Amino acid sequence: MKKFAMFIAVVAFFALALPVSADSEKLHLGDEGQLNPKACEKEGPVVINVEEKVKNDVDSGFGGNWAFDNYTRHIKVWQVGEESETSWCATVKYEGKFEAIAGQTGPGGSEVIGEDVKGEMRGGYRATFNGTLKTEPLWPTHGSVGTVDYGCDITGSACTYVSWMGKYFDNVTNFAQPWWGWIYKAEENHGTWLNQINVLPADSGNIF
Repeated sequence: MKKFAMFIAVVAFFALALPVSADSEKLHLGDEGQLNPKACEKEGPVVINVEEKVKNDVDSGFGGNWAFDNYTRHIKVWQVGEESETSWCATVKYEGKFEAIAGQTGPGGSEVIGEDVKGEMRGGYRATFNGTLKTEPLWPTHGSVGTVDYGCDITGSACTYVSWMGKYFDNVTNFAQPWWGWIYKAEENHGTWLNQINVLPADSGNIF
C-alpha cells in the first residue's frame, strides 16, 4: 500500500490473503482510462506536468512493511471548472522496481519473504482537491523535478517524505481519490500482489 506524502489511503481489511498460486498471476490492474486526462473532466489547461524520481520508499502490506521501492512518477494537474481557480484534478502514475525485505511477512498478510525477491511495480492514483496554486512554486511546473531520496528504514520511522502538493499548492482541502491502485510482479515465480481500490484482499495475491 503506497504511502502518499500528505495523505495515506486507509482501508479496513477483513479477509485472508491467498498464497501465491497460478491465480495470482492473473491479477489485473484496472487502470484503463483512470489516469487519462479525460478522467479529470478538465476545463482548463494542464498547469503541472512533471517527472519525479523517488528512491528508498518503504512499502506496506497487510502484514506490515515488506519492500523498498524506487520509482518514477509522472504528475499532471489540471484546473477543473471554467470559473474556478481553486479546484484541481491530478493524475499520478508510478513505474519502478521493488526489493522485498527477507524475513518480513508477504504483502498479502501471510508467508515469509525469502532471499533476493524483487520485481517491477506500476500504478498510481487520480485525485481531486481544492487549493491555491503558489505564485512561486517550489518545484518547476514542467519537466523534471529531479530525484527525492526518502531514506526510509524498515520501520518507516526514518522516512523523509516530500509532498508534491506542498511544492505547488497552499491551503489544500477536500482531497479525494476516485481511483488508486498498484500492482507488483516479482521475478522467478515469487508471485503477484495487487493493491487496488474496490478489490478484496482475497483477490489480491501475495509475494514471498
